[in-house]
Amino acid sequence: MLKHTIFLMLAVLFFSGCGVGSVVAAPFKVTGAIVNVVTPDIVGDTISGVGDVADAAIPF
Repeated sequence: MLKHTIFLMLAVLFFSGCGVGSVVAAPFKVTGAIVNVVTPDIVGDTISGVGDVADAAIPF
């Protein structure tokens, strides 16, 4: 019974994702939005782009 429970929990995490990529990308996206206020848009957009790349690179 314990093996079935562990398997089901892992299957749920596998199919739903646990959001690690989004958590890693969030500080870059927030910093990019803040930087956009005081600097040219290209600087903030570049910082936000790093967050997008991190989110895409981390598949879970």
